[in-house]
Amino acid sequence: MEQTAAETVKVEEETVERITKVLEGFVSGEEVEITRSTRLFDDLGLDSTNILEMLVELESEMGIEFDTEELEFSYFETVESLAAFVSMMMKA
Repeated sequence: MEQTAAETVKVEEETVERITKVLEGFVSGEEVEITRSTRLFDDLGLDSTNILEMLVELESEMGIEFDTEELEFSYFETVESLAAFVSMMMKA
């Protein structure tokens, strides 16, 4: 059964919220507002190790599994690009 547009938007919003919650754990103690356009490397100062740790947390949080062979840098540019990637993985 396909999702309606409203259901798709709701799932995307929930995905962004869950990703934001996980990201907040990596920047705790810092005054950073995390939005859809927040850049993971430039704005949050994450590095490749942080990204891998974040993926492990997202796998646990969202019940999905990422194939590290299929990861692309573009998935980790912003919160929005990461949310799109996670949403795509959830549909697979």
